[in-house]
Amino acid sequence: MSVTKAMSDRFKVSRLLAGRLRERKISVPTVLRHAGLPSHFLEQERIYATTSELFALWKAIGEVSGDPAIGLKLGSEPRFERYDATEITAVCSRSYRDALQRIALCKELTCPEEIRVRSNGDETTIEFVFLQAEGREPEVLVDVCSSWVVCLGQRGTGGQIKPVRLELMRPPRNR
Repeated sequence: MSVTKAMSDRFKVSRLLAGRLRERKISVPTVLRHAGLPSHFLEQERIYATTSELFALWKAIGEVSGDPAIGLKLGSEPRFERYDATEITAVCSRSYRDALQRIALCKELTCPEEIRVRSNGDETTIEFVFLQAEGREPEVLVDVCSSWVVCLGQRGTGGQIKPVRLELMRPPRNR
C-alpha cells in the first residue's frame, strides 16, 4: 500500500486543551497572548494550527505555567473518555509495536509530522519529527510527545511498558 504524506502545514489541536490548562490553573488568555494567537483560538469548533503556531502555543504553555513538568503532565491523560480515535486505536492494538505503527501512519496521513519507530532486539526507539519546523521543537512539546506515547503504551499493556532510557538533546535541568 502506498501512502501519500500530508502536504499541508496543519495540525489538529484538541478542543480539550483549554480545559486541561484551566484544570492546572494555567490562564488560557495569557497563553494565547504569549503565543501571539487570537483570543478565540482554542474555542473554535475545529482547531488547526500551523507548525509555527503549534510551536508558539506549546512554548507559551511552558512559559506561562512555570511548571518544568507541565509537558509530562499534559501528555499523560489518564481519562479514557478524553482519547481521540487515534489513541483508542492505539490502545486497542495487538501490541505496542503495532500501536506505534498505527499512530505513525495516522500522523503521516493527517499532519506534517513523522513518528519514526525503529526496533533493535527488545528495544524500540521512537522519534517525533516535525517536517515543516523552522528551528527546534519547544521542550514542552517534546515532553508532551514522550509522555503521551509512554502513557498510551502503559494503558494498552496494563502498565507493562517502561522506558529503558530517555535521550534528550537539551541541557539537563529540572531533573
